Amino acid sequence: MFTVRPVRTADLPAIERLAVASGIGVTSLPTNRDKLFERIQKSATSFEYEATAETGSEYYMFVLESAGEVVGTASISACAGFDEPFYSYRSETFVHASRTLEVNNRLHVLNICHDLTGMVQLCGFFADPQLEPVAAELLSRARLLFIATARERFGRRIIAEMQGIHDDAGQSPFWNAIGRRFFNMDFLQVEQAFVSYSKTFIAELMPSYPIYVPLLPDDAQHSIGQIHANFERPFQLLSAEGFEADNYLDIFDGGAVLTAELDRLQTLEKQRCLSVEVLPVLPAQARLQLVSNQKVSSFVALATRVLVQGDVVLINQDAAQSLGVVTGAQVRVVDLHQG
Repeated sequence: MFTVRPVRTADLPAIERLAVASGIGVTSLPTNRDKLFERIQKSATSFEYEATAETGSEYYMFVLESAGEVVGTASISACAGFDEPFYSYRSETFVHASRTLEVNNRLHVLNICHDLTGMVQLCGFFADPQLEPVAAELLSRARLLFIATARERFGRRIIAEMQGIHDDAGQSPFWNAIGRRFFNMDFLQVEQAFVSYSKTFIAELMPSYPIYVPLLPDDAQHSIGQIHANFERPFQLLSAEGFEADNYLDIFDGGAVLTAELDRLQTLEKQRCLSVEVLPVLPAQARLQLVSNQKVSSFVALATRVLVQGDVVLINQDAAQSLGVVTGAQVRVVDLHQG
C-alpha cells in the first residue's frame, strides 16, 4: 500500500537519496544536507502551526512511502516569495508600427516580473520513475487533499514551475542565451546559487528591460515554455487537475510556469467528505480511490479500495489503521484520474 504523510527528521537520509536522483532543476530539493534538514525542520513547524490571518511563510513537505520505504517526496509553499519576490518572465507581445512605411510588426518579448509572488506553490516533486502511475498520482494529489483539509492556510491562486530544457551536461540553451551573459555563471552554478543564497541576486544582475525573443538564438527560442522529459509525468498530472501553461516562464531555463484557480482544481471540486465505516472484508464492488484523513500534523493519504454508499465510505481495517480513523470518523475521498 502506498501512503503519503508529512516528512520526519528521520527521513533525511532518504530525502538526500531522492535529491541526488532528481538531478538538475528541482531547486526545492537541493543536494545539500543542511538545506534539506532546514526544509524538513520548517515543514515540521508548519504542520504544527496554528493557522491565523498572518500565515504565509509555511512550507509543507510530504513523503511517499511503500512498505516502510520512502520512495518519493513533494511539497507545498503556502506563499511563493514570502520573504523575497518570486521572479519569473512574463511572455508578452509588443507592437511596432509605422504609418509612413505601412509596417506593423508584432514582436514576442519577455519581461522580468514578480506577478506570481504570494501565490500558493506546488514544488519539490520527485518520485522513483519505476513506480506505478497510481503512486505518482497519489503523491501529487495528496497535497491538494491536504489543502482541502486545511483550506484556511492557503490563498486563491496556485502555481507550479516545470523544469525547462537542458542536456545531460547541464547546458540550458535559454540560460546560455540570456542569464549567462549577465551572471558569467553556467546553469548548474546559478541553480546552486539560487538554493544557497538570497534570491535578490536575480534583481541585482538580470536585465530589467524587455528581452526581444527574435534576437535570441534559435535553440533558445525553441526552448521557451518547453518541459523537460523528466517532468512529463508531473505535467500530465497537473494538466488533468486544471493547471494551464499561462504567460509565465521560469527565469533560469525558460520552462513553463503552470497556474490555476485553487478551488477550481479537479481534486478540490470533486473530493467529498464522508463518514467512515470500517469492515473486515469489503464488497466486491469496491474500487481504488484516493482517501485522506482530516488531520493536519498527522495527515495521511493513500490509494486504497473503497466503496462509497451515499454519505458513507466503506474501508478495510488496514486502510483505517493507516489513516488513523475508526467508524464514524470523517475522511476525504476522490476518484483517480487514471482509471
